[in-house]
Amino acid sequence: MTIKSFSFSQLADMRIEGVGIHASYSIDIVIKDENSSSGKNVYISATGKSNAARAAGTGSLLFWCKVRDLLSNKIYSLERKKGEGFAVGFDDFVIGSIMFHIPYNSSSAPKIELEAGYLYDAGYAGTVIPFPRSLKRVIALTQFNRR
Repeated sequence: MTIKSFSFSQLADMRIEGVGIHASYSIDIVIKDENSSSGKNVYISATGKSNAARAAGTGSLLFWCKVRDLLSNKIYSLERKKGEGFAVGFDDFVIGSIMFHIPYNSSSAPKIELEAGYLYDAGYAGTVIPFPRSLKRVIALTQFNRR
């Protein structure tokens, strides 16, 4: 069993008065992977952070995160819905968590691709997406147990 923690930052811009470069954000990921007899069980949780809502004065942030298993090409979503979720700390928001299984593959190492971002919800004025709209990273997991 291996537990890894990652923090990824993305410079971003949002054309809303008072926001601009304050639309930059970071995503914190915790990954636990453990080998099983048929492959690997993967547990992922994520939080997001940005100053965009504070800079604009009103509104809320809706973070999202997608994880793709690069061996099977399956996509898993860690998304919270509008009006759901809670703040973890000052400007920190829970994105979600997911558990999935990667079947054993003797010819390839297990890897996942993470894509994450957020929407700024200004209420009656609508939603705005920062530019660039998301960040992508590839994360190599520990090798499968040799059979």
